Formats: sequence, C-alpha cells, structure tokens
Amino acid sequence: MPKAFAAQFSDLSGPTNPTGILSPAFLALKQALDRGDDPENVMQALYDWLSQRKVEPSHVDKILELEPAAAYDALIGLIGGKFSPKSLPLIVQQTIQKTIQKIAQRYVERGEQDLAKRRDHLTGLKTRYGVESAPQLVRRLLV
Repeated sequence: MPKAFAAQFSDLSGPTNPTGILSPAFLALKQALDRGDDPENVMQALYDWLSQRKVEPSHVDKILELEPAAAYDALIGLIGGKFSPKSLPLIVQQTIQKTIQKIAQRYVERGEQDLAKRRDHLTGLKTRYGVESAPQLVRRLLV
C-alpha cells in the first residue's frame, strides 16, 4: 500500500534541489496557469519565477514588440521548462494570452505616465524661459 505524502516548503530548497528545479515560484506559476487565474495573479507569479531565472521585467516588455502569436511563443520560451506552446491545455494558452494583454496594458500605462511627466516638465521649461513654439512666434510677429 502506498504511503501518503505531503510536500512542505522546505522540500523545495536545500542541497537536494541545488538548481531549484522544484521551486515554489514555478509551482505558483504552474498552479495559476492551470487554474486559469486572474491575469494580475499570473503576472505576479510569472515575474516571481522569472526573477529566480535572472530575467528582468524589461526583457518581458521586449516581447511586446512582437506580433501577439510570436509574443506568446517568446513568453513560453522565457518561462522555460521546454514547454511546447501549441500543446499546452487551452485554458493555459488563454491565460497566457490574457496575461500578455495585461503586461501590454501596464506597459502602455507606464509609458503614458512618463509622457505626461515629460510634457509637464517641458511646459514648465517653456513657461520659465519664455520659449515660444513656431506658430506662437509667427502669431506674435504678425500682430
């Protein structure tokens, strides 16, 4: 008769798992994908896992330059584990695609915030130093 077994957090680290093959971060990502979890939760699990693999969030942002299907394949490649992108269960594929959309949404929001800050800074400089745009200069000279 097989013996019952329960894994503990301490089972996932230490000298018998030196390469972190069994990782709490990977298991959290796997569970989030398997459950079709909220993209926000999947994104957090993804970044936790990738940080263990020394993959910077900016590297994830670079996949957004690709077409959506290629971005999906690229993200699967970043996750590792020799997953075959097309053979993953449909719920996992859909969850990854929704997560990529969430990553893109955050990226766009950050970019828009940066643009707004830059615009405010430039407006301040224009006001402080009396800088005029070409149309403003022409209007002032024609008056």
